[in-house]
Amino acid sequence: MLYQTGVILVLISAVCYGFIPIFSVYAYEAGATTLNFLFYRYLVAAIVFFLYLAVRRIKIQLSWRQVFWLFILGGVFNVVQSILFVSSVKYISAGLTTLLFFTHPILVAVLSYFQGEKLTRGTAVAIFISFAGLFMVLDSSLGEVNTIGIALSLGAALFYTGFVLLGNRLVKDMDVLVMNAFVSLFTVAVLFPLAYFDGSLGVPLTVKGFLAAAGCGLVTSNIAPFAFFAGITAVGATTATILSNAEPVTAVVLSALLFSQHLTGMQLCGGLLILVGGTIAVLAKKRVKEGLPQNYPTKPIT
Repeated sequence: MLYQTGVILVLISAVCYGFIPIFSVYAYEAGATTLNFLFYRYLVAAIVFFLYLAVRRIKIQLSWRQVFWLFILGGVFNVVQSILFVSSVKYISAGLTTLLFFTHPILVAVLSYFQGEKLTRGTAVAIFISFAGLFMVLDSSLGEVNTIGIALSLGAALFYTGFVLLGNRLVKDMDVLVMNAFVSLFTVAVLFPLAYFDGSLGVPLTVKGFLAAAGCGLVTSNIAPFAFFAGITAVGATTATILSNAEPVTAVVLSALLFSQHLTGMQLCGGLLILVGGTIAVLAKKRVKEGLPQNYPTKPIT
């Protein structure tokens, strides 16, 4: 595959992921609840993944240990971070939600340090820049933007960090498509009882609500990871991760165009620093650990 083709595929993936909060807003406008929106979204994603595996006749060979950790990955980390992320859109703009969520590269760097990874000068600078950006966003938002929404988005970033660290270990020993299929399956399996006992499954989705859920599943949980893992083989993990910064940019632009949700100048500057810090952290990690698998970091099925 040509390098330019890989760049285009990763950018397509990032743009698709940027639609997550947009689909969420449309679903809420149609009367959907958080849990029934997520349930139908992941149900569509799981069906498409397993149909693809069947059509391509991809063999599923997993040990019970792998199944257990895939359940933790999908049924715990992915469920919690998805609920927190989608819930935050109820309180703050789609663009601000995604910018705050993109503190996760720094959280990965911090947690990797506590796992014994060396903290380089570049990583330290990246952490400082990102937290300076986060401070700018929060300082300009508190009192004007719902703090619950901010807390939910940052909580989603924290659980996504756990998803990345665990997913990076699992993906070394299994097919990426199989992993994504089972993450979606276990996400649905956990969401079903949660939505049932919450009464969310009894809330009828309008046509608009179902299309928002199904579209989110297809675009962000099927097309996005397909494009990401196809493109990363040509451009490499570091470039792919940096190109993924198009995700929050997409969310900010679309939220402004579609919902008139505009960020302040201070929020935009802080968000830019968060993205710059994350990029520096990725580059610093590449220099220290050139031996990472090509498909690192794992993208979530969010």
